[in-house]
Amino acid sequence: MGENYCVLDKLNHLMISNACNLTEDQIDHIDSFYHRLRFLAIILNDMDEKQQQQQQQHDLNHEAKNLPMQIYYVICKTRQLIRSFDVEVPEQRDNNNNGDNFFDILIGTNIMEEIKPIEAKVVQFYDQINQIQLLQDFYDGVHSSMSMSMSMENRTMVDEEITVGFDDEALTIKKLLAGGKKQLQMISIVGMPGHGKTTLARKLYDDPYITHYFHIRAWTYASQLPRKTEMLLDILHSVTVDEIENMTNEELGEKLYKQLKGKRYLIVIDDLWHISAWVDLKMYFPNDNNGSRVMFTSRLKEVAMHASPKCHPHCLRFLTEEESWELLERKVFQNESCPLELIKIGKQIMKKCEGLPLAIVVIAGLLARNMKTRESWKQVAQSVSSYIVSDPNQYLDTLVLSYNHLPRHLKPCFLYLGAFPQDHEIPVQKLICLWIAEGFIQKIGQRSLEEVAEDYLMDLIQRSLVIVAQKGFDGRIKACRMHDLLRDLCLKKASEINFLQWIHNYNDSSPSSSSNYETNNQRRLCIRSYFLLEFDHVLKSCSPAVVQSLLCFKNKFERKIRNAGNPFGDVCSFICWTFKLLRVLDMWYISTFFSKELTQLVNLRYLAINLNDSCELPQSISNLSNLETLIIISTQWRKLILPCNVWKIPKLRHLYAKGRAKYDVSLCSEEAVVDHNHPSILENLRTIANFNPCGCIQDLLARTPYLTKLGICGHLLSDSENLMFPNLEFLRHLETLKLHNNVLCRYPITLGEVKFPANIKRLTLKSTRLKWEEMSVLGMLLPSLELLKLEYNAAWGTQWATTDGGFPRLKFLRLRSLNVEQWITCSSHFPSLQHLSLEGCRNLREIPSSLGDILTLQLIEVTFCHFSVRESVRKIKEEQESIGNNWLKVLIRKQPWGL
Repeated sequence: MGENYCVLDKLNHLMISNACNLTEDQIDHIDSFYHRLRFLAIILNDMDEKQQQQQQQHDLNHEAKNLPMQIYYVICKTRQLIRSFDVEVPEQRDNNNNGDNFFDILIGTNIMEEIKPIEAKVVQFYDQINQIQLLQDFYDGVHSSMSMSMSMENRTMVDEEITVGFDDEALTIKKLLAGGKKQLQMISIVGMPGHGKTTLARKLYDDPYITHYFHIRAWTYASQLPRKTEMLLDILHSVTVDEIENMTNEELGEKLYKQLKGKRYLIVIDDLWHISAWVDLKMYFPNDNNGSRVMFTSRLKEVAMHASPKCHPHCLRFLTEEESWELLERKVFQNESCPLELIKIGKQIMKKCEGLPLAIVVIAGLLARNMKTRESWKQVAQSVSSYIVSDPNQYLDTLVLSYNHLPRHLKPCFLYLGAFPQDHEIPVQKLICLWIAEGFIQKIGQRSLEEVAEDYLMDLIQRSLVIVAQKGFDGRIKACRMHDLLRDLCLKKASEINFLQWIHNYNDSSPSSSSNYETNNQRRLCIRSYFLLEFDHVLKSCSPAVVQSLLCFKNKFERKIRNAGNPFGDVCSFICWTFKLLRVLDMWYISTFFSKELTQLVNLRYLAINLNDSCELPQSISNLSNLETLIIISTQWRKLILPCNVWKIPKLRHLYAKGRAKYDVSLCSEEAVVDHNHPSILENLRTIANFNPCGCIQDLLARTPYLTKLGICGHLLSDSENLMFPNLEFLRHLETLKLHNNVLCRYPITLGEVKFPANIKRLTLKSTRLKWEEMSVLGMLLPSLELLKLEYNAAWGTQWATTDGGFPRLKFLRLRSLNVEQWITCSSHFPSLQHLSLEGCRNLREIPSSLGDILTLQLIEVTFCHFSVRESVRKIKEEQESIGNNWLKVLIRKQPWGL
C-alpha cells in the first residue's frame, strides 16, 4: 500500500514541471484532483483497522466494507496514468503542447469523475462509525490547500489562511525562487496593509517544493523599528542550535555568513519599512551562485525598488469581484454555498471591501459567527465603509465593525492582545494564564478555565482577528499573532476605554500625548523594561490607584546587556509601593530582587519574576492568597529555594520554577502534612514544574488530584538501580510528564515498579539511562502516548530493537544526545509517526529505511549526527521521491566540524 500511496505525489511534481504549459483552469483541475485523491489514500491507510474494531460492536453495511477496494482501485489507476505519462509520451516532451498532452491523458481516464461517489461514501462511512476525530488526526498533517467535502461543525481544527486570486502571482514568484539565475536575487512583494503580502509569502515559504529545494529557510520581521540584533537572532535560530544569545552584532553577522556559506538558502524579511534594515543585513548573505534568494514584503514600493533595483517588485493587485465573492463565501460558509436569499446583500458587502483581502476576511469572520440572517447582513451592509482603500481611517472604521459585534466576553480578550509588542509571537499558554488572571474567563459547567479560554481563542481565530503562528505536534495552537492593522485597532479601542496603554518612550509617558482621552487612567501598562529606570516618567503616565496590570517587555539585545548586572536597583520596591492594586505583574525580563513588599500585593493573580543569585523568597509569600500563576526563574550560580509556604496559596493553578529555582520539600514532613494552615486538597493546581522528588512528596501529590502537567527533577534512582519516583497512577488527569534524573549512574537501569497514569500523552525523559528494552515496555504501559522525547542519555545501550504494539499513537519522536549505534525497527512499529527528530546522536550510523514507508511521516530532522546518518536520510528521501512521494520533508544540519 505504501508504494501506491506514495506514487500519488508525483502528480504534484508533474504539475509543477508542466505548469508553464497549462492554463489556470487546468492547474486548478489537476490540483483539486491531487488533493482529493490524497485524502482518500489517507483514509485507506487506517480503514481496515478501524473496520475491524467497529466490527466487534456492530456490522457495517456492504458499501462500507467495500470502500477500501474502491479507493485502492482509483489509486492504482492513477499510478497507471502516471506511468503512461512517463513511458508513452516521452517523444512529445520537447513540444510546446506537453502540458496539453499531460492534461488530455488525465482527463481521458475519467478518474476525476470516479472519485466523486467514492468521496461521498467515505464521508458517509465515517459519519456512520463516528470516526470524525480520526479524520482530523490525519488531516492536521496534510497540506493546507487540501479540500474535503465534509462538515467542519464537529471538528476542533484551525483552518490555514485562505488565499484567493493570487495563484498567478504565486506561480510567477515560485518560478523565480526555484529557477532563473543562479546568482543571489532579491524578490519583493509590495502592497498596502491587509493586501495579503505576508499570507502570500508564507504560502510560498511553506510550499512543499520550496522547502525541499532550499537547504536553509529562515523568516524574520522588520517592522517600523528595525532591530538588527533581533533579526539576526531570528535567522540564526533557524540555521543553528549553537548558543548565540551573548554574541555581539558583529559576531552574529559573522556566524550567519558562515552558516549560509555554500548553502542554497531562502531568507524572508517580512514588513520592511526602512532600507536601513536591509543595508544592515545584506552583507551577511553570501552570493555563491547556487540559486539562493532573499524575499521581502513591504508596503512601500520605493523601499522595494531601492533594496532590489534590478528586480521589479511584485505589486499585488486588488481582488476582482469574482475573487472577492469567492473569498467571502469560503470564509463564511466553508465548503457550502451561500443561501440564495443572502447572495445579493453579500455581494453588496463584498463590493464595499473593494478587493482588499483583510477587509473581506474580517467582515467574513463577523458574518460567519451567528449572523447568517438577512436582517443582520443588512445591518453590516449599511455599516461597511466603501472608501477603505482610499482612506485608512475609514478602513480602520470598517475593522471596528468586527470589534463592535464581538460578544461581551470576547472584547477584553481581543483588546488584551494589544499588550504584546508588534510582530510578537504570543505564547498561548502565557496568554491564557493572563486572561484568567485578569478575570476575563468564567467557568462554564465542568470545563476548566483553561479549556474555556482555548475556546475563546479559537473563536477569535475563526473570526479572523487572530493568526495562528505555531502549532504543536497534535495540531493545538502553541503561539499566535496579530495583523498590524488589527493591533492598531486594539490599541486605539483600548486607549479610548482606558483599557491599556503602551509606553515606549518619554512622549508616551506624558499625559499630554493624547487629547482624546485620559492617559493617566489606564488600567494596564505595557512598558519597555529599560524605561523603568526612570521611575518619575513612569509615574507621569498613569494614576497608580487604577493600574491593575504591569507588563514589562524587552528586546533580546537589551536583555543581554541588562542582565549582566542589576541596573534596576529597587525597581521591585518601587513597583510595589506605587501600584498597590496590581493583579498582574510580569517582570520576566528584569533581573531583580524579591522585595518583601511584593507579599503585600494581595490582589496579585499572576506573578512572573527573574531573581538574581542573592535573593530568597520569604515565607510570607503565602499572603498572596489570590495568586493563580507563579513563575520564578533563577539563572545564577546559587540554587534558589522556594519556601514551603507556596503550598498554602489556595488558588494556585500553575507553579513554574525554572533554571536553578527549586521547591522546599519540608512540606513533605509529617509536621507539615498535618498543619491545618495547608489546604487539604489543592484542587486548583494544574501545573508543577521542576519538582524535586526527595522526601515524602507522595503526600503532597495525593493532594493534587487534578494535575495535568508535572515536571520532576532530582534523584530518580533507587539503591537497586531502578527508576524511582513517586507513584503517579492516581493522577488520572495527568497528560504531560517530564522526568529529569540529575544523579550519575554507571550502569543502565530498569523501570522497576514505577507506575504511570495510563492517560499520559506527552513524556520527556532526560538522563534516566533506561535500557533500550525498557522502551518497548514503556510504550505498552502508555497506550495514549503521542509525544516521546529521549534526551541526554535518557536511554542507554548500543542497540534499539523495537517491537510491535509499543507506540500505537506516537506522533512525535525525538532522540537527542544518546549513545545508540544501531536502530532496528519497521514502519508497523510506529504506525502514527509524523515527526522524527535526531540531534547529537553521534554514534548512530543510519536511520532504518523502513521508516520511509510510514504513511503518516511528514518530517525527518537530523542535527549534528554522523554523515552516514545524513546519507541514510537522503537515501530515504530519494527512494520516496522515486515513487512519487514528494511529501516527506528532510531537514539536515551538519556539525561544525563537518562529520
